[in-house]
Amino acid sequence: MNISEISIKNPVFSWMIMFSLILFGILGFKELGINENPDVDYPSVSISYSYDGATPEVVEKDVLEPVESVLVSMQGVKDMTSTANRGSGRIELEFSLDKDIDFALQEVQTLIGRAQRQLPDTVEPPTVTKSNAADDPILYLAITSKTLNERELNILFKDGIVDRLTTIEGVSEVRAFGARDPMMRIDVDAKKLRSYQLTLTDIIDTLAREHVELPAGKFEDINKEESLRVLGEGKTVEDFREMIISKRGGRANYVPIKLSDVAYIHKGVENRTRISRVDGIPSLSMPIYKQRGANAVDVADRVKVRVDEISASLPEGTNLSVNFDRTKFVRLSIDELIQNLIISALLTSFVCWIFLNSISATINILLAIPTAIIGTFAFMHLFGFTLNTFSFLGLTLAIGIVVDDAIVMLENIVRYAKMGNDKVQASFKGSREITFAVLATTAVLIAIFAPISLMPGIEGRFFREFALTLCVAVALSSLEALTLAPMRCSQFLNVTSKGIFIHHWVDKMVEFTRDLYAKLLKSALKHKILVLGGSVLIFGLSLLSLNHINKEFAPEADRSFMFVIFIAPDGKSLDYTNEKVKQYEKIVQANENVQRVIVSVGGGRGVSTGNRGFGVVILKDRSERKKSQFEVAADLRKELKQIEGIHIIVRDRMGSAISGRRGSPVEFTITGPDLAVQRELFEKFRKEMSDSGLMVGIRSDDTGELPEVHITPDRLKAQERGVEINTIAQTLNIGVGGVTGGKYTEGGRRYDIFVQLQEKDRLPDTISSLLLQNNRGEFVTLTDVVDINPAFGPQSIYRENRTRGVRVDANLSNNVTQSEAFDFIKKIAPNILPEKYSINFSKDLNESLINIVLIMILGLVIAYMVLGSQFNSFADPLTVFLAVPFGLTGSFLALLATGQTLNIYSMIGILLTMGIVKKTSILIVEFSNQLRDEGKSLEEAVIEACTTRFRPIIMTTFTTLASAVPAAVMTGAGSETRMPMALVILGGVSLATIFTLFVVPSFYTLIARPRRKILREE
Repeated sequence: MNISEISIKNPVFSWMIMFSLILFGILGFKELGINENPDVDYPSVSISYSYDGATPEVVEKDVLEPVESVLVSMQGVKDMTSTANRGSGRIELEFSLDKDIDFALQEVQTLIGRAQRQLPDTVEPPTVTKSNAADDPILYLAITSKTLNERELNILFKDGIVDRLTTIEGVSEVRAFGARDPMMRIDVDAKKLRSYQLTLTDIIDTLAREHVELPAGKFEDINKEESLRVLGEGKTVEDFREMIISKRGGRANYVPIKLSDVAYIHKGVENRTRISRVDGIPSLSMPIYKQRGANAVDVADRVKVRVDEISASLPEGTNLSVNFDRTKFVRLSIDELIQNLIISALLTSFVCWIFLNSISATINILLAIPTAIIGTFAFMHLFGFTLNTFSFLGLTLAIGIVVDDAIVMLENIVRYAKMGNDKVQASFKGSREITFAVLATTAVLIAIFAPISLMPGIEGRFFREFALTLCVAVALSSLEALTLAPMRCSQFLNVTSKGIFIHHWVDKMVEFTRDLYAKLLKSALKHKILVLGGSVLIFGLSLLSLNHINKEFAPEADRSFMFVIFIAPDGKSLDYTNEKVKQYEKIVQANENVQRVIVSVGGGRGVSTGNRGFGVVILKDRSERKKSQFEVAADLRKELKQIEGIHIIVRDRMGSAISGRRGSPVEFTITGPDLAVQRELFEKFRKEMSDSGLMVGIRSDDTGELPEVHITPDRLKAQERGVEINTIAQTLNIGVGGVTGGKYTEGGRRYDIFVQLQEKDRLPDTISSLLLQNNRGEFVTLTDVVDINPAFGPQSIYRENRTRGVRVDANLSNNVTQSEAFDFIKKIAPNILPEKYSINFSKDLNESLINIVLIMILGLVIAYMVLGSQFNSFADPLTVFLAVPFGLTGSFLALLATGQTLNIYSMIGILLTMGIVKKTSILIVEFSNQLRDEGKSLEEAVIEACTTRFRPIIMTTFTTLASAVPAAVMTGAGSETRMPMALVILGGVSLATIFTLFVVPSFYTLIARPRRKILREE
């Protein structure tokens, strides 16, 4: 007794299976998070250091080099890259995929704790994080005010907004662009300091003596005790102004000098290093980051509710608003996928209805969709998956597959019913005959899809959810077809309906086509060699189309926003860059397709220099604009060329979450022994790449130079005057870099006390006259013991595996693919690169595509082993596999005809096609074997099998095509990734079905041997 017979005899048992799958599926669905990408840990750890005032070369020498020398001993490190910027450094460790990232994080923290002892005392402890696919901010908020000054606005942000936002469930962090920490500023006047014969260290020492609060014990007697506090901290500006500088160089100062005599003391904010605006209005921009595994859409909704609550309590003239919602694309993309799911189900239903001419039979098949699809949600929750574009894509493409098994089962039962059997007997006989075919097709599909999860690299981590979701849906559809479908047929099947005109027309067309096919098949079997030879020739010629199909890693989606990078000439100030960016804002705001313009001048993405900036252009919804994101970007590039004195790069192509390190379509690194030569090579590459017209926005963050002032102590003069080098360094650190001299309390919060020369004194001519105190208590002018020379230093330093390199990023021109750009760069590289210099692509396109080809081969090998075991034959699986080449032919021709590219998504579609097309072969081969076992001749068995299975083959082909049509034609959010996958399924399945109906029977009759006898024990 097989499982179908058990289900028919125990209908309640079958209904319980169905209800339990739907029930637990609904419960699982309610717990699933919604994100754009799977919640995947990248195999990488980031270490960020802050070293205020240090140049990139100092950061490299004092921070990166010592830390890298410790980290290099770690096991499993695949790549180590680092970047030194002014005042900061960052190290990225990429591990092999078999490395436990949580364990690696702990190991890194242990090692950098050991390295911390080798770093300068002023280097702050590092921030160590692991990267994740969902690490990008989900929202950008902005706060503006017409009534609050800058300090008041920053206090409101830190004390009244950040805490209320970070306490929202699912929010992990709130940052701010343009925020400046409130502080008590002591801006020292260099002239007054000199006139009083004071040094900057005297100011710091004064704060240490005069601004102090320590526990002083307690008073105790028999009845009570009282704690004793010495309230020696300054609390107001006046308190600090009245503090007395009682010592000069550690010796008594008999003339009372107040701090206010040598410094301007006021409540202010930290030095301006960044300017942030939204639509031209100064603001604090706040990116909101979600916690790991949290539902991005729900978190964004909760943040918006809290924003409304906060806005109601803000001072008049102050506004908090949502400027950029990245979850909007996620919502639109998921909505689009749900629409695809519904339309696919409806189209599949229509196909079933017109073919079966029975409402009950159609409903029977349609019940397979909720059973398999909703049931899959329960397993997705069990596996820890989320609802994202990858898992939803698997569900959408599964629609056509999950009904196939039910169709094959139902059609065979209907065939027996039309032979005169009652619905119960028809269910028993039809299900028994088709069980093997259902199990075989299910096993083959799972054998094809499951290896996708073994794909190497980060791509495998992303497509794992796609593959396993599809495998679960297919397995549940098989369970449904073997249990629920025959049970429902035994109770509700009705084949007496006469139908309407469309059913009669379809029946006549199917009968006519089947009769025509029978005649053509008999002719084909008489000319087997010609049929097989012609088919091989057609397949071989189709491979030539690969030379005309462009390749790329992943297609770019229209996300309705673009990033912009501003690069002013080396050494230009923040104010200079700001004025140029204002010109940019006017041009972009005038574009009819633009909704909002956000800019941050003074750095961004880890760079904090005045000649850099970063911006976001938010476009109107796709339905509200006439041009695509890429067309708008091309227009803006032309218009922005009129702004002279600044390089503006518009990035309309973001790269996918599984593309290169920096998110650009084209990324590579120039490596070699000499940094100066690397920069020269970059200029040559930039010229060639720009002249080709294939790429735009070609840039490198590692070739810029910053004007520096090199202060070199003259050790002989310093020794003669009794001045220590440490004294020189400390004086310059306080005067130019600024130091925190302590903290004070205001409104229940602790704020820094910041000591620095006033802005007009932070110049080479002024600092040269600063006083130093030698070891004899005498005063020496700085210029007497140092040499001050102007120079240039690197704006940033990039290191790859402890060797300096130059990173190159570029965007693609319109209608240019990655393969064209990569091929061009590889072509010109040998002519540009001298000996010992090379280029390394951050993502090898060919390697990624080859990995998928290897997965295809692995899937075929596993499928062969499964089929060989099921058919108990070495030859039958080869016959089944004959459908695969023509699936490839149809897929390639579909890509060529529609102008789509061969990318990771279309390759997955081809893999999906390879699994689907074998269903037709299995139905023919399996039934032919059955008929031969019943005593029919080889040719009689093949012809009867082909003509009998012709109707279910045509039905399953049309349902598969119908389920793929919505993804192929709908152009909503995220359609750029779904369309190539759907198109290869349409082309591959349709062409493979036609060829399979002739090639498989021809090959089967050519190589068939007598049926293997089943050995039995006597």
